[in-house]
Amino acid sequence: MPNEQDVTVAKCAGFCPGVKRAIDRVLELEASGKKPVYTIGPLIHNKQVTDQLNAKQISAINHPREAADKSGVLVIRAHGITPSFQQEVESSGMEVVDATCPLVKHAQNIISQFAAQGYHTVIVGDADHAEVVGLMGYTQGNGTVVSGPEEAKELPFFDKVNVVSQTTQKESVFYETAEEVKKHAAECKISNTICQPTKDRQKETIEQAQNADLVIVVGGKHSANTARLALLCKGLSHAVQHVETEEELEEGPILHAKKIFITAGASTPGWVIDRVAARVKAIRKQ
Repeated sequence: MPNEQDVTVAKCAGFCPGVKRAIDRVLELEASGKKPVYTIGPLIHNKQVTDQLNAKQISAINHPREAADKSGVLVIRAHGITPSFQQEVESSGMEVVDATCPLVKHAQNIISQFAAQGYHTVIVGDADHAEVVGLMGYTQGNGTVVSGPEEAKELPFFDKVNVVSQTTQKESVFYETAEEVKKHAAECKISNTICQPTKDRQKETIEQAQNADLVIVVGGKHSANTARLALLCKGLSHAVQHVETEEELEEGPILHAKKIFITAGASTPGWVIDRVAARVKAIRKQ
């Protein structure tokens, strides 16, 4: 019988401070009687949490004009938005609460400072991700998004360039890309805007996953940081399962693995991680 003690849950798994702050804020607004509460875009890429929020009349819209009740509250989610859209939201006439993650704000400010000095901004990240779309708005129309070093090879030559990162980017990819961007600029500034919780999560994952026979990554299939975490694990461990809930677990690999490591994305609530861990341990008792 496999030993349930050989199941390790990551200390850094689950909500990052920015996500927790945003969720706490909307729940405080709802509890104080501010209804309905609208978020600009999905507050979090996790279906289980989204369902809970919807039950409390906390729902996602794409634009203030979609708000059915103008007496409600608009919340700018942790990913942030462009400066022009922020002005539009704040001039909607509705009460607005800005829940942009402070670490995303930090990245926005760095981009603004260098853009004001005439630097072209290269953002290492996912072009369609909400955070990156917001960051691009701070480049003063002088920015480019690349996913990694291969795309960076296609960049033109710049006089001055500032390289920044989506806050949840893999650090090794960021630095490899920055080295490539250097070849395309007379002057290159490198601003590592990957947030500390992401760095801590990646460090722990690398240390634990390479010694595990099976890694289970818990989180939304549409969550960019969770998908990136699963990809990182696939390069380190023999077997990886990416699941949203305990119901998706494959029992065979769990029974046969000697050591199992469980981790989760920044948008995964602790109770979902706990249920996955409990189910894994129950399977190993069979």
